Amino acid sequence: MKKLILYCFVIILSLGWNSCGKDSSGGDDIVVYKIPVDIAARYVAMAFCNASAGINRHLETAAAYAAQGHASFDTSFTLKKLDSAAAVKYQYQVVYTLARLATTPPKVTFDYTANGSFSSSAIQSQDEQTGTNWQFTTLDQAMLTLNGSGTDGGQQYALLEKVFFSSDNTYTLKNVMIDKLTGIAASGTAQISIHGSGPAGVAYSYSGTLTFSGNRESVLVLGGSTFYISLISGSIAK
Repeated sequence: MKKLILYCFVIILSLGWNSCGKDSSGGDDIVVYKIPVDIAARYVAMAFCNASAGINRHLETAAAYAAQGHASFDTSFTLKKLDSAAAVKYQYQVVYTLARLATTPPKVTFDYTANGSFSSSAIQSQDEQTGTNWQFTTLDQAMLTLNGSGTDGGQQYALLEKVFFSSDNTYTLKNVMIDKLTGIAASGTAQISIHGSGPAGVAYSYSGTLTFSGNRESVLVLGGSTFYISLISGSIAK
């Protein structure tokens, strides 16, 4: 009898083990985890904010060059903050190209690339940023007008969820009005599209709009969800 009971137990255990890791079609289970919009928005916030040497920091720098009448130039440099006390650490190799054009009316064009990484309490990233054919106009007025486009993306890690993901973010700046005295965007939008893949190569894709609302604050509507973002720190809230 003991042998019979043991034999039955082995059969049951075997059946249970063989059923684990199988889907309804008989294949192995795959954990499907699509990167949610909250993680994508968190990355967009950090990609734009000043604290991580993001897109808005380059926007404000370029606006200062345009407002102050800098002549055309090309330059490359390292932008970094690696001290242990920093809430966000970063290091980027940056190339700027500015051209002041004697058109009617006059305008300034600006391009940049930044290759490197940042690390915050929420996101770690190895990425490349670009700004392509940014055009500053209304140079003779109190507010500069900026239109242009760019990209941002690479490999990221979301610390709260403990997941790796890739990103490819494109943005288009539309009628961004920038105060010449402060260099801060008061209004205008960035049309955003971000896609990539997460664990097991599961794809994700979201699009939306980031609206500059002044005082280095912005509102991001992405994938139907609304987020409030500080362009200083990258902090984000719904």
